Amino acid sequence: MKIVNQGIEKIDAMALVTGKPVYTDDLAPENCLVVKVLRSPHAFAGIRDIDMAEALKIEGVECILTYRDVPGNRFTMAGQSYPEPSPYDRLILDQMVRYVGDPVAVVAGITEKAVEKALKLIQVSYDILDPVLDPDKALDHKSIIHPEADYHAREDIGNDAKRNLCASGEFLSGDAETEFSRCDVVVDRIYHTKANNQAMMETHRTFSYLDLAGRLVLCTSTQVPFHVRRIAATALNIPQSSVRVIKPRIGGGFGAKQTLVSELFPALVTLKTGKPAKMVFDRAESFTASTSRHEMKIRVRIGADRDGHILAIHMDTLSNTGAYGEHGPTTVGLSGHKTMSLYNMARAFKFTYTVVYTNTLSAGAYRGYGATQGTFALESAVNELADRLSMDPLDLRLKNILKPGDSVAAYYGETIHSCALPACIKKGREMIGWNQKFPFVNISNTKVRAVGAAIAMQGSG
Repeated sequence: MKIVNQGIEKIDAMALVTGKPVYTDDLAPENCLVVKVLRSPHAFAGIRDIDMAEALKIEGVECILTYRDVPGNRFTMAGQSYPEPSPYDRLILDQMVRYVGDPVAVVAGITEKAVEKALKLIQVSYDILDPVLDPDKALDHKSIIHPEADYHAREDIGNDAKRNLCASGEFLSGDAETEFSRCDVVVDRIYHTKANNQAMMETHRTFSYLDLAGRLVLCTSTQVPFHVRRIAATALNIPQSSVRVIKPRIGGGFGAKQTLVSELFPALVTLKTGKPAKMVFDRAESFTASTSRHEMKIRVRIGADRDGHILAIHMDTLSNTGAYGEHGPTTVGLSGHKTMSLYNMARAFKFTYTVVYTNTLSAGAYRGYGATQGTFALESAVNELADRLSMDPLDLRLKNILKPGDSVAAYYGETIHSCALPACIKKGREMIGWNQKFPFVNISNTKVRAVGAAIAMQGSG
């Protein structure tokens, strides 16, 4: 018991509270080249020509790199275990740009002022294409966002790039339609959650250099150093043994740093010049050129008998992965499997999903990883079902939720070994004074105070 229930000082505690250098940018060498990216002003376009002549004349500019200077290896930037289920649909720089903010050229120079000046002098001519901006219209749209012949996935994820389909699938347990026909009350609703940004305090940042053995060293603010190593090696077409990744203390990630964002641009510069290089995103770049939560439209059908026994649940998710498929095939699964599983007493479950490409910012990992969107949808529907049944929504949940020892039909038949959800609901009801406040109490002639409830599950570690 030297560790359990004891206050253990964190290794970097004193360094943090005394302001010592611990974060990526604190550790970067002073002689790093400054790296910035010229980004597309168009949602969907082909690059016809890039004129860099005037930009290269700027004193202090070391190099300007375009799609002509990168390996032709398709890859995914999603930080997932190999083989990644996300499709290989990216190049470091591509001749086609797929959202406003997609990289067009990389500029490296001795000073930030020189690089900023060069960025303004690069002339790019585009063949502008018709963008796909509405996920409801993306499937089989006349514009194909990924027409490239070398697009591929390493697993069967139900994708078809020619249809702007990143992933699709279906899960069934029991006969949902038969059970719906037996229900006394059925709620059928569509819930729409928008994309949003993680907004961590430390933006994306990376510096790179070559060590004494000639290895590429990436010191980067990331949640997934071993994945960065593998993905960087793939994208740069070098052996993994030639890449070393250092992960300092990071100033927040929340999933945004489970995807490569800033790593490859300074890496490319270092390999081209042999010099240390550094890229630091400003806040605008983090909002417009990193990743967001997946926008989802989720249709929920949920039915019960008049006594409040839930008989069937069907969830259908349309997920917008944006211009690239990072985490698209995996986040969508949690929108159904991590939510319907809560109501394990139901006789039938059906989960269908479609993940589409659009010409918008690529989505990625974000706290809850798809379950957040699904929880909002299903829990809203359960509350509406309780209202239709004239039942207390907590009583409805307690009658239907899973318990320890259950084999969870909607979560691949996994057995739940630990679950204190019923006790949690009962304790929460007591602490909030639910029985006295639900659904609301009058505070004055113009104000009411209401209470509401939702439940969620998540597995970690």
